Amino acid sequence: MEAGLEAPPATPQAVTRRAALAGGLALAAAPMAAGAASDFPSRPLVILAPANPGGGWDQLARLMQRVIAEEGLSPKPIEVINRGGAGGAIGLAELVSRRHGDPYTIMAAGSVMVGSTIAQNSPFRVTDTDPLARLIIEHLIVAVPATSPYQTIDEFLAAFRENPGEVTWCGGSAGGVDHILVGLIGEAAGVPADAVRYVAYSGGGEASAAIMGGQVTAGVAGYSEWRGLAEAGRIRILASAAAERFGDRALPTLREAGLNVVLENWRGVFAPPGLKEHEIAWWMSVLERMRASDLWRQYLARNGWEDGFLARGAFRDFIVAEEALNTRTLARLGIVGSSGGYSPVGPWAFPTAIGVAAAAAGAALVVERVRRPEAVVAPAASEEDDGPQGPPPTWGRFLAGAALALAYIAALGLVGFVVATPVFVVALCLLMRSRTLVWDAAVAVALTGAVWLLFTKLLSVHLP
Repeated sequence: MEAGLEAPPATPQAVTRRAALAGGLALAAAPMAAGAASDFPSRPLVILAPANPGGGWDQLARLMQRVIAEEGLSPKPIEVINRGGAGGAIGLAELVSRRHGDPYTIMAAGSVMVGSTIAQNSPFRVTDTDPLARLIIEHLIVAVPATSPYQTIDEFLAAFRENPGEVTWCGGSAGGVDHILVGLIGEAAGVPADAVRYVAYSGGGEASAAIMGGQVTAGVAGYSEWRGLAEAGRIRILASAAAERFGDRALPTLREAGLNVVLENWRGVFAPPGLKEHEIAWWMSVLERMRASDLWRQYLARNGWEDGFLARGAFRDFIVAEEALNTRTLARLGIVGSSGGYSPVGPWAFPTAIGVAAAAAGAALVVERVRRPEAVVAPAASEEDDGPQGPPPTWGRFLAGAALALAYIAALGLVGFVVATPVFVVALCLLMRSRTLVWDAAVAVALTGAVWLLFTKLLSVHLP
């Protein structure tokens, strides 16, 4: 259209045709969307417990499996798998990377993971998941072996204050809620943080064995995890970290012992990132119906758990606040930076490597420019030349290459690795005046596919 000319107004017939076309497309797409929603789930489901069998996360996952099956809330069976270690970091890495976009897998975890991933400087955080719901709140307790000389919490705290180096604590992973509680007890009791001896275990079963066997002086865990051991006479529970007495109100609190310490352990359910809204909606419906069932409430009462249901948006806001609180608390207690034992590579490992390589190449060109300035001056043409040769590297082409690298990294988040990478390689070949663009494009596609297989299938890392 020429400049200064306006398009003629659309006629009523044209508007009608456009509306009819739009309506027809919407009606055509509606059955497909409804079909996609109604087809889910079409195969068995998985609840991932990022801990070894016997712990609280494993208990919650298997309780969910039982209630969903007995209440008939899912048309397909649900399996529980364990991925223990590093305070849940291994299981979290699998959910965020390998299970990215997989609607058939959810994870049962809790507050321990928030602190442990911060303490280990893990590349993944709980906020990298799609939090579905907080389900329960569990009171933390302090216990000693059945053969311990300490009969009350006051006796134990007196010995802890007098000679903290002789007291060994056990609990969950380093930086987790158990570790934080021990640190808070030491701080409130006037014991220096560096005098507190804490042994971290990745699974509740290992910590239970340690305290039953008398390998440690005291331990911290959720009430439901050690309630059975106490009733069987294998351990002795001294106090809880609850705000007030609960249950039969026989167990004193740390507050009653003179320590201003209150800390709760919560557990919830998380989905991998990248799920569709109808998949999220299906899981939320299952969780809400599970929570409303009489069977679920009976199990909560039997395990000493309290209903702490918090739905998706509010749950995410709660976790963000928890991460900030844990970061401050761990820094104050000197726990940040403790050894984690597992440091999975994040999804941006490959783009980071590209950026580092580009920076190294740029530095090399700068050094070459300083050492051999004649290397960037184009030679004069001569009759002996075999033909037109590509010009040597110049600052303009270097800057263009750097701009391409930055554009590539930005494009990863927009179109993904598989699309952005071959385009980036071909663009570099054009910048270098390549005469074999077809071959270059084929190699770029092949290399992209090989790297994608390496990261996603062998390393279980989801690329952008």
